[in-house]
Amino acid sequence: MDFRFTAEEEAYREEVRGWLAANIPAWWRESGRDPRDNSDGHFDRLRDWHRTLYDAGYMASTWPAEYGGQGRTPVENAILQEEMARMQAPPTVNGLGIGLAGPAIIHHGTDEQKKRFLRPMLRADEMWCQGYSEPGAGSDLANVQTRAERKGDFYVVNGQKIWTSGAHLADWNFCLVRTDPSAPKHGGIGFLLIDMRSKGIETQPLLQMNGNAGFSQVFYTDVQVPVDNMVGQPTEGWKVANTVLGYERGAGTLSRSASFKVRLEQLFELAQRSERGGQPLSQDPIERQRLAQLAIEVEVLRLAGLRVLTSLVQGRGHGPESSISKVYYSELDQRMAAVGNALTGPYGQLARKSSQAPVQGEWAHREVTSRAVSIFSGTNQIQRNIIAERVLGLPRR
Repeated sequence: MDFRFTAEEEAYREEVRGWLAANIPAWWRESGRDPRDNSDGHFDRLRDWHRTLYDAGYMASTWPAEYGGQGRTPVENAILQEEMARMQAPPTVNGLGIGLAGPAIIHHGTDEQKKRFLRPMLRADEMWCQGYSEPGAGSDLANVQTRAERKGDFYVVNGQKIWTSGAHLADWNFCLVRTDPSAPKHGGIGFLLIDMRSKGIETQPLLQMNGNAGFSQVFYTDVQVPVDNMVGQPTEGWKVANTVLGYERGAGTLSRSASFKVRLEQLFELAQRSERGGQPLSQDPIERQRLAQLAIEVEVLRLAGLRVLTSLVQGRGHGPESSISKVYYSELDQRMAAVGNALTGPYGQLARKSSQAPVQGEWAHREVTSRAVSIFSGTNQIQRNIIAERVLGLPRR
């Protein structure tokens, strides 16, 4: 197999590298790239950076030009994302909108919905959140109970969502709702776009164990939503949702491995700085073996990303194989965070507020945060069922 890129693709890579080197903002370099900063001012700066990328043509580059994209190939998009990760550029905002709601609208939405929502979404003029999980419907997503009852030109929505990332910042919510309680579980669901400023919506932030409050629970009480905001038919929401989930689980074909490569380099530096028994941990044979194993796994992730990219180039899209990537990268994330925190020694248990916390508590924060990665985008237990049934063809018992 030939893993080389074409001359044109490598030229695009050099263009992206040059632009990023000249435009990554100074405030990001000076802030230490702290992912734990949840202040409003930090979000505003990230949104400004997002708009800078959009204006330069580096946002949702594979989207059709008529919706604000560049019409570039999946390979060019993968190169763009890989270079942003490699150069540790600031993250963009509105990922749930652009990565999930956007593809759903492009694939299943009306022309009016595409014209109304896609460009403001791309430029982060309108922020989006995802209304999927409920207290009784997380892993069993098709068990959603939030109701949408049609009354004239509106759906009246009642129910509750939980673990809604960025709900406190969102202008819009793409939401799974039960439109026909008498239909089979997977057949009575709609995919509805809801204005978060609507009367009857209440948002309550949830404090996570890593100290962040990025999740919320959202309550809907007699919320009126125009019927024109339904994407697809009122009972096709499960089909639309699976389009979204395929993109979510298969996203980041090369950027994820590039991000892990950056973390791996950080681990190497940490092992050289940290000591045990008067010797750098980089000289400890056990720690060296752990780091070598992580290096192998990061390379496997890169090769798996190239395999997904090949599927996209050949027009096969995101299939059930994306569940393999999701299980692999989420568990690698946890193993890498655990090794990093172990390298910091007993003081690694201290939070960043402590003056004695190694590396400002970064690896402790990463280890705690990594527990969520095997839960969101569908739990890894669910992903293994998908792999068994749809990839390996094993019988369902």
